[in-house]
Amino acid sequence: MINSKVRKTVSEFDGLPFAEQAAIIWQKGQPVATRHLPDFRLHLYAVDHFFVEMWVCRRRFIVTLFRPITDTDDLLPYVNLGLPVQNSMC
Repeated sequence: MINSKVRKTVSEFDGLPFAEQAAIIWQKGQPVATRHLPDFRLHLYAVDHFFVEMWVCRRRFIVTLFRPITDTDDLLPYVNLGLPVQNSMC
């Protein structure tokens, strides 16, 4: 079980096994926005003091990747969507 009181850095999160990354997202992640690519839905979460994209395969409905955002330019596709904060995943 993940200690939810411990803050992770981006590099610490990126170095965790996939299952532990998932646990942190489910326990601590705050949904921010969702964008759509042809084969994936990308859900943006705020975790501690950084953002993480969760890539979900639209065909198989499985999470394939957690990608920490390390460059503010990577947030531009979400800003350009003009979406309000979401309370649930779509």
